Amino acid sequence: MKSEKGMTLVTTAILVVVITALVFAIVYYARMQYAKERLENIKTDLLLVQAKVKTIQENYTLEKEKEDVLKGTKLADMQDDKKIEQFLEQENIDVSEKNKKYYVLNKEDLEELDLKKVELDENSYYIVEYTTNEVYYTKGFTYSDGNTYYTLTEIENLEIDSNE
Repeated sequence: MKSEKGMTLVTTAILVVVITALVFAIVYYARMQYAKERLENIKTDLLLVQAKVKTIQENYTLEKEKEDVLKGTKLADMQDDKKIEQFLEQENIDVSEKNKKYYVLNKEDLEELDLKKVELDENSYYIVEYTTNEVYYTKGFTYSDGNTYYTLTEIENLEIDSNE
């Protein structure tokens, strides 16, 4: 009788399990890399906006607090906007605080500030506070723990490990 050499059922099952594990590992790694890249892009954009806000704030102080130096639209004037309304409902900022200068930056404002490379998704804004130089992103960044973070301070403290 002729000996047939081929893969047995057990060998085939082991091969399928190994290939499946490799595919899952590759997909997991790709997702983690994408999340890291997205986090870094958001951090970079927020830092660029913050740097520009600090410059504007310094000019505001030098020019004896003339409001026309501040760029953007006053937050109080945009509270009817759906995205701003949703952002404020989450109580990320307290708009009733006196001495706070909250302004909303849209795509046109970013272009006017020479921040053309800063990405801004449709129907989202950057909210800046000129007295503390804090920057908020109305879309936020959803972390692997399921929480969404909106401020530069919070997002800077996030780390995406390959161990998660």
